[in-house]
Amino acid sequence: MRKLCDFLAMTKLFDGLNHNVYGDYCEQTNIHIYWKGEFIAREGDVSSGVGIIVEGQVAKQKYSPDGDSATLDLLEVGHTFGEDLIFSEDNKFDFSLEAVSSVKVVYVRREDLFEMINRSPQMLSNLLGLLSDHIQDQNKRIYTLSQRTLRQKISAYLLELLDLQLIAENKTLSEASQIVSTHAVELPASKEVVSRLLAMPRPSFSRELIAMEKDGLVRVSGRVIWLCDLEGLESGIVGDYAS
Repeated sequence: MRKLCDFLAMTKLFDGLNHNVYGDYCEQTNIHIYWKGEFIAREGDVSSGVGIIVEGQVAKQKYSPDGDSATLDLLEVGHTFGEDLIFSEDNKFDFSLEAVSSVKVVYVRREDLFEMINRSPQMLSNLLGLLSDHIQDQNKRIYTLSQRTLRQKISAYLLELLDLQLIAENKTLSEASQIVSTHAVELPASKEVVSRLLAMPRPSFSRELIAMEKDGLVRVSGRVIWLCDLEGLESGIVGDYAS
């Protein structure tokens, strides 16, 4: 399980921890495999700890009684779920988790997590950091979905993708706007999945992208979207994106 320990060391939950804190956990844990379309958890299931995605992509889904679904978020490799239920009296999922591709997950039971916290305060700090990130992600989603039109929602989402990309490069969106350059982002999933994430029909999403391309705002190449006019994208959304 050496490779698993090396992988965990790169995640936010285990960042900065001495191997002695979680080495025995790596030796005892198992990797769970889910196939595309399989449910990892269903709404109402009890969460027993924190899940960490080792491979693949997972969609947080909310299903209505008639079977319709809305995609709340997309989770990638290294992302976690269940951390917001660790200290909750009601530790049941209020959404479903569905594998978008084949997925590998490892679970840290609540008991093991508390034991690691006893061994190192850094684990508690990391957990609180994850909870803070969770709140920020929810605020970003609310901001995107609060936009009035399809174009505003798509613009806000594309700028969010670029912002995440620039953060990794230690740059800001305002700095990128001052450079005469065309930036590119890649959709994290198919247009079908992304359209559900933005709460709009797939055909409407595609039509609006075509319209934005005609207006010189973007250039579309499969899942890669070239942002040709950052100022134009920013001016079309409600509120100050930089805030």
